Amino acid sequence: MSNFTPSSTAEMVFSNAETKQLLVDILQHNISFPSNGRNTLLLYGSFGSGKTTYANIFFNEYEKSYNGSTALVENVFVDGSEGIAKTIDRLNNIASLIPFNHSNKHYFLFDEVDGYKTVQQQRLKSWMNREHIVCVMTTNHIQRIDKGLRSRCFEVEFNASTNVYDYVQRMKQIIQQHKMPMLSDEALYHIAERGKGDWRDICSTLQRVCSGVVDKPPTKPKLTIVG
Repeated sequence: MSNFTPSSTAEMVFSNAETKQLLVDILQHNISFPSNGRNTLLLYGSFGSGKTTYANIFFNEYEKSYNGSTALVENVFVDGSEGIAKTIDRLNNIASLIPFNHSNKHYFLFDEVDGYKTVQQQRLKSWMNREHIVCVMTTNHIQRIDKGLRSRCFEVEFNASTNVYDYVQRMKQIIQQHKMPMLSDEALYHIAERGKGDWRDICSTLQRVCSGVVDKPPTKPKLTIVG
């Protein structure tokens, strides 16, 4: 299933057209980012919708928009095991270094940021008041995120797409890329509807169904001559 992971914004299936356009505008610098106190994307939505996968795609494409190479990403996993003071110290140390990339920015990924308590999130938002960092935060529970923290973010919905056809088209791309037997639109629609936006379920089902397809013409029946 890991072979089916998208590698670009173009290969992602977003919840709606407005969400994709926002990200494209940021990547094309039609929207200043980071600026005006916003240096973070807050990706929120259901499990398996591709939030963490897209975080790394965004970092890479954002850095490449400066004619640079792959972005230098610092992954910060929020699981409650580290105190906020220690986390802030670590982030300050990283942010104080000179970045070796064309954008002159540091990249931070905060996975499942709702794992921090409210007071910890409030400490984190103070750290974010700087222009030379680009952050992506992910959460399955946006209602648990501090309002002050959210105000520093572009909120990007990662729930299931309202258009099942988007999933069908992406699965067709996957099938072609991996030279698997093509399925009918009806079968692909069924897989998409069953998955409900969860790419782990969609990809595993697609792989199983395709592996069960015999990509050979049917054998002609033998004729029996009577008399």
